[in-house]
Amino acid sequence: MRRPGPGGVTLSAAVAGIVVAAIFFGEGLSEGRLFWIGVAVLVVTALGWILAPPTLSRPGIAFLASLGGLVVWQALSIHWSISPASSWDYANRGLVYLAFACAGVLLGGVPRTRVARGLAEILFALLAVALAAKVVPALYGDYGRLARLRWPVEYWNELALLAAASVPLALWLGGRREAKPRGRIAGALLLYLAFVSVVLTFSRFGIVLAVLAAVVWLVLERDRLDSLPALVAALPAAGVSVVVGLALPGIAHDGESHSARVRDGVVFGIVLVACAVAVVLVMRALVARDPDVPRRRRFAARAGITVVLVCVLGLAALVVHAGGPVAFVQDRWHEFSATQSVNGPVRLGSASSGNRWTWWQQAWNAFTHHPGGGTGAGTFELTSTVAAHNSLLSTIEPHNTPLQFLSETGIVGFLLYAAMIAAVVFAVVRGPRDPATLALALAALVAVVHSVVDIDWDFVATQGPLFALAGVLVSKPPERAPAPARAWLPAAGVAVCCLAALYSLFSPWYSARRLDAALSALDRMDFAAAHADASSAHSLNPLALDPLYVLAATDNSMSYLIKATKREPTNPDPWFELATYEAERKNWRAAYVAANHSYTLDRFGPVGVRCGLLDEARFEAFGEKPKGVVCHFL
Repeated sequence: MRRPGPGGVTLSAAVAGIVVAAIFFGEGLSEGRLFWIGVAVLVVTALGWILAPPTLSRPGIAFLASLGGLVVWQALSIHWSISPASSWDYANRGLVYLAFACAGVLLGGVPRTRVARGLAEILFALLAVALAAKVVPALYGDYGRLARLRWPVEYWNELALLAAASVPLALWLGGRREAKPRGRIAGALLLYLAFVSVVLTFSRFGIVLAVLAAVVWLVLERDRLDSLPALVAALPAAGVSVVVGLALPGIAHDGESHSARVRDGVVFGIVLVACAVAVVLVMRALVARDPDVPRRRRFAARAGITVVLVCVLGLAALVVHAGGPVAFVQDRWHEFSATQSVNGPVRLGSASSGNRWTWWQQAWNAFTHHPGGGTGAGTFELTSTVAAHNSLLSTIEPHNTPLQFLSETGIVGFLLYAAMIAAVVFAVVRGPRDPATLALALAALVAVVHSVVDIDWDFVATQGPLFALAGVLVSKPPERAPAPARAWLPAAGVAVCCLAALYSLFSPWYSARRLDAALSALDRMDFAAAHADASSAHSLNPLALDPLYVLAATDNSMSYLIKATKREPTNPDPWFELATYEAERKNWRAAYVAANHSYTLDRFGPVGVRCGLLDEARFEAFGEKPKGVVCHFL
């Protein structure tokens, strides 16, 4: 395999830097951060494909074609979308992920061991920083409100995903006999941080994935016994740190005072560091010994049997306590489908889906009504708002990525998504079988499985690195240096595509900046400036509704609101805005018609409030008083 030259080293460093930016500075669902990270990865990828175009394998071609097709289909869904502006934003998100995938393909000449080690180092830094915010509360003040570990990713389940994906990489590092002792110790420390972090996120599925990742590694890896020292060193220490952390209110409980966070943070920090030192000492002692393979095999067999017996006995105890297998299944199903989950350590023993069952039903119903093309990319928030029976049952995504694509992009989008995953699986199965590749593949598998229960697609912090990793896995390492001659037509095509993608990212992003300026001007009662900024925002993103609302306010014109209702006729918000406009001008019959239409679309929104706009418009237009309540307008 060719080792990367100076240009390859520069490219590797650039891609690694963008992955670091996505993980540490993605800022959750921030569209602004997505724009800047997207611009960076697009520029780096375009330069890489122009200056040193990669040699694509068949799985690589299938992967990029499927992902590219999905992005194009998301963009096409704007034409039938129930929320076209959201579909444009979501197509842009797909563009960024496609750029990450193309960047990963460029790393085909980088040894997989180097990629795995680099990713492990990034994740080690992430988990260390995340836990440091528990030790030093000043790093992330929002822990005073909710204690679940989430910084700097901003969402606990996504941090749990990254922690679980660290497990196979940690076991690979900890089991490398050819590596220096400090490398194997670093693997044990990463495993220790991963297990502590995933538990403190209180993500039940994340914990299960971390455990399953370790089990699958031990089953598939040929030299699995070499990873046992890392497990022996890391697991007891992680257990001690977790028990102490869960016992400290300032670490595990919501709503604690800053002084409690500081006090318990010091205690937790001491325990965390002391256990890390113990991991180092134990691992150093184990690595220094000559491996006694028969003894390790006996230990592994006994440990595995013990774990299985404990799990079976625990399950049997739960079944007996519930009153039998049927009652146990019924209780768990009711808890899964009908109970609300809570934060805090108590959630670790709950089977509640956190409303996921309801959201999955909403998504499935949307798919059955629009099976071909779905409701439009990124539109589930509107689907859920209209379908929900109260505000607690509405969400931005169904917390199931495959089902999300069925709902939003129909069977076509789902098949493209499935083909993309199948191409990566085929590349892994037919590709090299070295331990580093296995560790990387398991990390990617953890991310794919996790997407079945959460909103992973919305987070560049997890999806950016995942698609870069997928690009690496489907890449074809060149056997010899490419010829210096380069065709200008493919390079021009890459440049044009990059410029088009940059404009697609820039236009809605800058439109949002102009809209913010318009709203600020509106607050200052500077209607001329507000109108100019809103006009600019509308010209940059003609699909967005908010600029139309500002233009209606500054121009005192109903035409913009009518345009908004035509843009998104199934969205209750523009109808509510139109009703408000008519009510302010005492056009009560028109206000009632618009408010009633908004109520028909979403009876649990602001128009459904008792003695609100709808009741007032009905009274003023027809003299009909609300029953059982005395309202301000009577």
